[in-house]
Amino acid sequence: MRAQLLRESGTDPELADVPVPAVGDDDVLIRVTASSVNPRDLHIASGEAAAYMTYEYPVVLGTDLAGTVERVGAGVSDLAAGDRVFGTVHSMVAGARGSFAELAAAPRSSVVRTPDAVDDESAGALGHAAQTAWQCVEAVAASTGDVVLVHGASGGVGSYAVQVLLARGARVMATARSEPGAELLRSLGAEDVLDGSSADLGESVRDRHPEGIAAIVHLVPQAPAELTALARQVLATGGRVASTTFAAEPDALPGMVAGNVFGHADQAALQAIADLAAAGRLRAPVTRSFPLEQLTDAFAALGGGSTGKIAVRIAAH
Repeated sequence: MRAQLLRESGTDPELADVPVPAVGDDDVLIRVTASSVNPRDLHIASGEAAAYMTYEYPVVLGTDLAGTVERVGAGVSDLAAGDRVFGTVHSMVAGARGSFAELAAAPRSSVVRTPDAVDDESAGALGHAAQTAWQCVEAVAASTGDVVLVHGASGGVGSYAVQVLLARGARVMATARSEPGAELLRSLGAEDVLDGSSADLGESVRDRHPEGIAAIVHLVPQAPAELTALARQVLATGGRVASTTFAAEPDALPGMVAGNVFGHADQAALQAIADLAAAGRLRAPVTRSFPLEQLTDAFAALGGGSTGKIAVRIAAH
């Protein structure tokens, strides 16, 4: 089968023929039709991810997937060949385990059925980013009427966080660094869209909500001291912070709840995302799409600060 293979750290991915992955008792073999690129894929390709996950070269890249079940392991009884599924592949080990491939083996616990109303390209762009967004919203315990700032909202995780918050009845303030990003966030329903690069961001938030806001979902690479200063400026007493860039320092924010979120495989979160998508309350904001053969171009687009999600089309032949 064809797959995008990384032979060693620091090299470019290459399209290669690799063996079909082995299927464990609790695995599902999926014929992949769509995926998307995430920052973690870039980190794996560069070797940076070795600091927080176990894998060895050569490795098939790719985290997200959508497609149809080819076959299931002996311990899987609730899926069958032909079922449409989406989710993630989180095991980066030697051999064909990633999703930038015609076939991928994923744990049953990391995939769910794709809703009939959701096409594969959209489903392939949900996976990791949507789960991480869900986990951030859970971490700040957002509920009806809460005003939440999503800082760094125009990428994958941020655009999903905006939608999950709105589905919970929260009021969303969001930041973007470009007009296309701002347009995307407005189209998703953000109440206020602010300039994320402005030195006056905290003042802008406070001007709109002098009583303070309920929470911050923090998605930008920023020093902990900067996030702490922003939180002190804009949060009401008892405010909450969730950061995916490990900038949250709980001890620096007495009277508030702050934590760091590391996106991980979570079937309950994935099912909740599927339910929202089926109900039309969450959509994949795919802004660009590349075939499997052009993965390096997809990586370049992601590294160049594109908005929304970048899809990867995988067609077997």
